[in-house]
Amino acid sequence: MIYTVVAAALAISTHHIPLNSNFEAWKRTHSKAYATFEEEIEALKAFEANEMIIREHNAKNLSYTLGHNIYSDLTWEQFQAKHMSELFVNRNPKNARRVHLTQPGYKIADAKDWVADGAVTPVKDQARCGSCWAFSTTGSVEGAYQIATGTLKSFSEQQLVSCDHNGDQGCSGGLMDNAFEYIEKNGISLEEEYPYTSGGGVTGTCDTSKVKPVATVTGFKDVPSKDETALKDAISKGPVSVAIEADKSAFQLYKSGVLDSSACGTNLDHGVLAVGYGTDAGKDYYKVKNSWGKTWGEAGYIRMVQGKNMCGIASQASYPTGAKDFGPVPPSPPPGPPTPPTNTHYSDPATGCLSDETEITIQGVDGDFCSPACSFVKSCPTDLPAGVTAAPQCALQDSASSKKYCALICSPTLPIRNQQAADAQCGENASCKSVQMGIGLCTYDD
Repeated sequence: MIYTVVAAALAISTHHIPLNSNFEAWKRTHSKAYATFEEEIEALKAFEANEMIIREHNAKNLSYTLGHNIYSDLTWEQFQAKHMSELFVNRNPKNARRVHLTQPGYKIADAKDWVADGAVTPVKDQARCGSCWAFSTTGSVEGAYQIATGTLKSFSEQQLVSCDHNGDQGCSGGLMDNAFEYIEKNGISLEEEYPYTSGGGVTGTCDTSKVKPVATVTGFKDVPSKDETALKDAISKGPVSVAIEADKSAFQLYKSGVLDSSACGTNLDHGVLAVGYGTDAGKDYYKVKNSWGKTWGEAGYIRMVQGKNMCGIASQASYPTGAKDFGPVPPSPPPGPPTPPTNTHYSDPATGCLSDETEITIQGVDGDFCSPACSFVKSCPTDLPAGVTAAPQCALQDSASSKKYCALICSPTLPIRNQQAADAQCGENASCKSVQMGIGLCTYDD
């Protein structure tokens, strides 16, 4: 008997990724591979959604463009969860009563680029860790150190992430001012000595064997909030740590140009570094270094429009007032009798201003001082810090508010032309700064 065998066609199920040549090219460019079919399908969907956003935006011919980068396979929600989990630790701003005054006749340079001037290290990548605050901090300290010493060194973000418990929380977020205080007390190591954790950075525990501090800051200042003249003046002197709102898809996909978007708010959630400013096609901009790697933006940088507090860039800026090599910690002196408070006007803001005073900085003039308000009918107080012979005068006016302030007026060009004697007019820890021909005022250099 002959048996006829009928072969049943077997239905073989195969996974097939819909072909998208742009996605395939993008995967090759960024060496992307996915563990499962489902992961790749989700990545493709996100890529195509982002590609639509890019095309629709660029068709408008605005001042900035969007484009693909290493994050193009993430939805904004995924990107935010993996890269934007910074928790800024809020505290009362030190600049709540700070005013920056413009000086008549003083002109800030039209453009500045600390990258070109050699005060900025190559772009880094915080990866999957909410450590932007650490990268912003090291950036401004690296700049301050290079300006002070002439040598550019790359400092350790991981030391801050793992060892700085001055209100900061590692990969869960932090604040640049907290980190400045930590560095002021403990110093900062080289990146090569305490490298960023391979694979994306983790908080971990502090490895004291890697903490080998080589530099410290001599102090730091907050820029008066929302004062872009003060911010630009600060950037002209060195890189400045700034906080911005980056929870918008324009940041994930930013490619080039000057970001100018009314959709960008001021809910600060990301720390970056302002490294310069300039003008492009009639738009004044800040040049900002990010910590999302070199494939993002303009080789890791973004330009943001001036004059609009774009994304809150002028809301919470701060910078080191100086940096130096970290020396041995001197032994603590034996406790002595407490120093009585001075309770005088015109004192050093580092020790606190009186309730009727404002902390004043002046465009183009180093240092600051506590200043009471004055007017035609309200004269300047005459209680002065010990040793001060400079005269209090109602000599300053804020161009924005028209408020007038007192200052200690000194002579920067005494007949003997001795700077030490000129500074002596201002008392301890202050010096006489020239502001006009033959006229100076006393400021404190912390």
